[in-house]
Amino acid sequence: MYIFLPFAFLFGACVGSFLNVLIIRLPADESIWRKNSHCTTCNNPIEFYDNIPILSYLLLGGKCRKCGTKFSSQYFWVELLTAICFAITFYFRCDLFVSSFMKGDYPSWEIVRLTIIPWLADISLISVLIAMTWIDAVHMIIPLELSISGFLLGLVLTTVLCPELRNVTTIPAAMVQAGKAAALGGGLLWTVRWAGTKVFKREAMGMGDVHLIIMLAMFLNWPAILLTIFLSAFAGSIGGTIAKLIQRKTNWRFEIPYGPYIAAGAIVAYFAGPGIIAWYLSFYQV
Repeated sequence: MYIFLPFAFLFGACVGSFLNVLIIRLPADESIWRKNSHCTTCNNPIEFYDNIPILSYLLLGGKCRKCGTKFSSQYFWVELLTAICFAITFYFRCDLFVSSFMKGDYPSWEIVRLTIIPWLADISLISVLIAMTWIDAVHMIIPLELSISGFLLGLVLTTVLCPELRNVTTIPAAMVQAGKAAALGGGLLWTVRWAGTKVFKREAMGMGDVHLIIMLAMFLNWPAILLTIFLSAFAGSIGGTIAKLIQRKTNWRFEIPYGPYIAAGAIVAYFAGPGIIAWYLSFYQV
């Protein structure tokens, strides 16, 4: 297993480098394909040998080789965080695949479907949420491109290729589970947004949050979606109170990015949701 982890780590670092492109360019409405990596100060292209994830940032001291401008530490932390997440999820998901491979056997499609596909679902969800969290925290927006991309990835991976991730065995049953989660989560958040706007006479929640919860429904069944909403509301209330106290605001009606709290709740629900839900329901068992 351990000999594969460096490859998962390197793959994650490369994906993290791409996530940095999304984080910088999507809010600025720039193309993510038509222009190579470049310094945003001197506009000089970054050579391939200066564009090695994690390593180049450390070797260059986080500065542009041409003009010496200090790059944001975001580049380093996003790449490192993504790489670590990829390696950890590979370790826990792909033991059967690695065991088969190490025995000299060519892994069957069934082994790939039950190990690699779930891992791809893990890293797809994590990647989208990392980019979304960073963008929402800085710009207070959740790009629709991220929600759509995550929606399509989740739909293919957890319903078409591996319905077992939804605790069912057929594609139609997985589609039903995804539809229930999307209708319940999206409907609930849209209702909160509508009611809050009516009560407070101002937009209480952005549509980006509604789009995000619908995207998450492609990875989570409806009980986990409800858990995500509960955890995000709980964490958001604490975070908002702390932000108010730190900033010493006299008016409680100030905006905080809610997307990061949804993302945090979703990660907990995705990886630990069944255990949390079972623990909660145990209190009602006779």
